Amino acid sequence: MTEPLETAVLEPEPLAQIEVWGDVAAVEGRLGASLPKAGRSTTLNASRIMWWEPKVWLVRGFAADLADAIAEDGAAIDVTGAFSRLRITGAVWRELLMIGGVFDAESPTFGPDCIAGTVIHHLPVRLDVIDAHTVDAYTPPSYAAELAHHWRAAARRIGVAAG
Repeated sequence: MTEPLETAVLEPEPLAQIEVWGDVAAVEGRLGASLPKAGRSTTLNASRIMWWEPKVWLVRGFAADLADAIAEDGAAIDVTGAFSRLRITGAVWRELLMIGGVFDAESPTFGPDCIAGTVIHHLPVRLDVIDAHTVDAYTPPSYAAELAHHWRAAARRIGVAAG
């Protein structure tokens, strides 16, 4: 293969976990947008909102008024230090995720704005498909370097130059 592939551990961006135990529709009204459903993500203004688990979302690049939107219906917690974000960019990212992974990254239903939680190379990972050539992976910071190393080695195994 000659497809170029980039793997990178990205600089931290503000990351909040929001939990809504009250009226989700009221929170959505104050946000001015719907929160993503199970297994989905979306971009709202400069923020990436990812469904995490029932009634819990991760928001990357959150605005200061996020707490106002949640109000008394939930809570927002800064979890910036709890995750590292890695990015794979290239046409063969799906094939790369299949090495050491335990899910079907090649499924056409796993496309832009999809979220999946899985284990790759024995490490817990949440994957957020940004577009047809880009996927972000969230993992605890202590695993980030190992996961990046795994992906670069896996790229070499499939004959792809990875930067």
